[in-house]
Amino acid sequence: LLTDDDRHNVQGQLATVGVLGLVMLIQLALLFAALPIQRLIGNSVVTVIGRVMALLLAALAVSLVLKAVGDWLQLPAL
Repeated sequence: LLTDDDRHNVQGQLATVGVLGLVMLIQLALLFAALPIQRLIGNSVVTVIGRVMALLLAALAVSLVLKAVGDWLQLPAL
């Protein structure tokens, strides 16, 4: 994360680092709990979630590419 040194004091930057560390710890706990969660919800639900997430990622990629091409060609925003 990028913080502006001239706008945020040291306490604000430390708070940012603390929140980032907390989010990383939560993510680590979820990764360790992935197998029990998969057993709980079942393989078919995991497959559906994976396909939905892939569809969302593809839609985001297309949107970003179209925006970049539009900016490059200086087209008006949609």
